[in-house]
Amino acid sequence: MTGNQNIILMMYLMQSGIEININQPCAQVKEFSQRLSREVMNSDVEFKPSVFNYHVETPKKYLVYNTLYNALAKLSKQEYAKLQGQQRCGRDLRKKFLEMGFAVTNEIDERENYRKWRNKIQQDLQYLSINITTTLKCNARCPYCYEKGVKPVDFDESLMDSLIKFIKNKKKSQPVKLNWFGGEPLMNPKIIDEVTTRLGEQGFEYDSFIITNGSLITKKLIKSKFKNWNMRGLQITLDGTAENYEKSKGYVGRAKNMFSKILDHIEWIAQAGIHVDIRLNTDRNNLNDMFNLIYILQERFDGNDKVVYYPAFVTGLEDKLTEEEKVEFVKKLFVELANPNKMSITDRLYSFPRNIPCMRNDPQSFSVDVYGKIYSCEHLVGHKEEAMGTLKRLSNEVNQARLDEPLREECETCVFLPKCMGGCASNLRTGDPACMINKYMIQAYMEYMCE
Repeated sequence: MTGNQNIILMMYLMQSGIEININQPCAQVKEFSQRLSREVMNSDVEFKPSVFNYHVETPKKYLVYNTLYNALAKLSKQEYAKLQGQQRCGRDLRKKFLEMGFAVTNEIDERENYRKWRNKIQQDLQYLSINITTTLKCNARCPYCYEKGVKPVDFDESLMDSLIKFIKNKKKSQPVKLNWFGGEPLMNPKIIDEVTTRLGEQGFEYDSFIITNGSLITKKLIKSKFKNWNMRGLQITLDGTAENYEKSKGYVGRAKNMFSKILDHIEWIAQAGIHVDIRLNTDRNNLNDMFNLIYILQERFDGNDKVVYYPAFVTGLEDKLTEEEKVEFVKKLFVELANPNKMSITDRLYSFPRNIPCMRNDPQSFSVDVYGKIYSCEHLVGHKEEAMGTLKRLSNEVNQARLDEPLREECETCVFLPKCMGGCASNLRTGDPACMINKYMIQAYMEYMCE
């Protein structure tokens, strides 16, 4: 599999010091690309292995993946030794290594150039992403919920003008990304109605995404509301098959057969042409049941490209899975899957390098709670002491400081940095590794391919 030539080119551009507009490649970039191919890729230049190479070794071969350039290759032991500089490398193989990004010329400082590239990307962000908490009420009682102890109230409708004004002031050239959040956001859909209606009346383009338990989805809601909301996707969490799911969710009123109903709701959404991400919340207690869940999902959704699923490890537990156990679990999922790409592994292997880990470090992303307070992260909603400001008053200095949060030392030198960029700070708050699921999925998939 070939690497991403645009990313490779960008690394060499950063090294050269040529000033360019990242969003508008010009003739200067084309000229540099031609010179790069002529003077570097087709020469006997000295090279070194990329610091972003990750490999899995078997008795007969090496599987090598580059997390920055998205290159994947199977190498013989001799070829791998040549990549590592342990044996003399011929011109043709050297060229292939350089073209795919497995190797770079000796003067290239990949980590520094990656940092420069991230800084350039961040200078001209053309979107606004805003998480709006419609309510802190919820009809489920998940034991791992990070909103425990938060007062269950709806969004203060007197703040609607301030919310619309905030969106108007922060909007850039791209459509506004509206992310509906709770509590269970569909317990207060009128807020979604009002925001989308008012934005539409003012000529704003927007897309909606909702994080929901899925229990309140109806065919009528999909037909009458989702189109008006410009719903592009939903995230719905499953905690295992019926018994585990219903025990974990603990729906108010002890609602019956909710697992079966949620699967029906997912199918209705997918039939409407809307994407559904099924988050598989996993801990040590439901590990084995997750395989039973996978079989059910495969039978129901294997032929539906609108439905994908992925594991997510529950945080804040005393009996945590080790890093090795996480990789082994995900690898077993791949073994059991009839179609491994149902876990979007191709998208993860070929994802664009991150310039930030998540919304926490994104000065164009905000979470708004029911009181009009603004947070850097949705996990902080409802905890007033963590607010960065309000809809009426947000310090630009405090907001921009989110970009300057330093990486931890172990992240600076991690081979998975381009897929994670420091990971989830909220995980660290619960004493868990910050690493994102991409790290475990890539490791697991490579081991799966070698078996």
